[in-house]
Amino acid sequence: MKVSNKDVVLSGGFGTSSNSARAGYLPICLERVPLEAFKEISVYLRADEKTKDTETFRLYCSPNVRFTQGHRERLIAHGVKFVYIAMADQARFRQQTEDTLLLTVDDPSLSISVKSEIVYETSVELVNELLSEPDFASKSTRLEKVSRAVTTLVLNDPSAFSHLFAASHHDFYTATHMVNVATWMVPLAYAMGYHNTEDLNHICEAGLLHDVGKVYIPAEVLNKKGKLTNEEWDLIRQHPEMGCKHLEKFDRIDPLVLTVTRQHHERIDGSGYPHKIKGEQMHPVSKICAVVDSFDAMTAFRPFKDRTMTVAQALSIIMEETPTKYDEAVVEKWVGLLQSAEREGVLSEPVMLADGKNHREFPRFPINCPARAHILQKDGDEWIERPGIQVIAHNISRSGAGFVAQQQVQPGETVRLYLQGHGSLSRVDEGLVMRCRAYKDGWFEVGLKFAAMKEIEGTDIDTKAA
Repeated sequence: MKVSNKDVVLSGGFGTSSNSARAGYLPICLERVPLEAFKEISVYLRADEKTKDTETFRLYCSPNVRFTQGHRERLIAHGVKFVYIAMADQARFRQQTEDTLLLTVDDPSLSISVKSEIVYETSVELVNELLSEPDFASKSTRLEKVSRAVTTLVLNDPSAFSHLFAASHHDFYTATHMVNVATWMVPLAYAMGYHNTEDLNHICEAGLLHDVGKVYIPAEVLNKKGKLTNEEWDLIRQHPEMGCKHLEKFDRIDPLVLTVTRQHHERIDGSGYPHKIKGEQMHPVSKICAVVDSFDAMTAFRPFKDRTMTVAQALSIIMEETPTKYDEAVVEKWVGLLQSAEREGVLSEPVMLADGKNHREFPRFPINCPARAHILQKDGDEWIERPGIQVIAHNISRSGAGFVAQQQVQPGETVRLYLQGHGSLSRVDEGLVMRCRAYKDGWFEVGLKFAAMKEIEGTDIDTKAA
């Protein structure tokens, strides 16, 4: 069974590259999972012994034994961070996670950050399903549950946006983009005065479905690295209308969802697409979607993508094009939300710089991407790549990268970093570890400075300088 590479929260971000996945088990983060998701599912622990370099697992709770808070607390007290379920139980586990989302959001024992991560990851899995099997009729109830969970999170806690933003991925795969837009539109709409629960639910559904028309665009066009041809651009510009035509086949689609799907690429001055409407012809919620959609497209990270921008750079462009293309009141509230996230330490880059300049030699892009780090050792005249450790990359630039790991990596060690894509690893670069410090919940934050191997040999590294 294929494991999604977006299980960053519930499975620790290890995806298909982990030894446990290859052995047929999915790791589940103990501190970040609703207990009801384990209902009638066998729970396993990693065994100490290995068989021919393959990890083994032992049964901890059988399906007829309820996995309780007491079990969780005892395991955590003994230093256990992950339990495991069989890959065959993955679909049931995710379904039960969805079914208990509202209980999760209302659970006083869980922090707002953990709630946000569970809601975000569950939303990504559902949208991934929608894009692979775009049958809205069979998933409408599930979409409503997810939307209610996002809305409840925002209504219950004024800091929800910051935590939803922190939980989001910035890789611009279609599913994560759609969830980013949805989970950011709800707090932005709330800031704009939309306080009715049902209205916010429909706004969230509109965000989750706004790009569904992209299922009709060939993958080689959507993921093309180079410049699009005129014919390819014409095809891309059809996705809002194709999305509407697809959604109109189903009965339980709110009219707002259709409107936002059709209008999210329109602009106030009439320069958008597909119908070049302008001004008040755009629905107010479409104006909200237009700002958030553009911001995520600008700041999303993909290796070798030329136009990835920092938060400040993206906001600068949006503000320059306001009120010509974007609604002034919407942009003002969006800037305010991002500034609140900056104050709470969510953003690694400033929202705005006083002189409008980026003071880093190279822009640093925030990401949230599963990765592997391989320590390199010198053996005579050759560098040997040791077995990799699973990490999560959280920022990258031309000069270096930052990642978090569940084990220490010593300053001065040479590391080669790979980013994990859809079922494959993409080598980034190698370099020297400049720092490794305790992060939170048993994780360590590591700073890596890229360098050519000939520069690394004989380097007398000053680990305090970084």
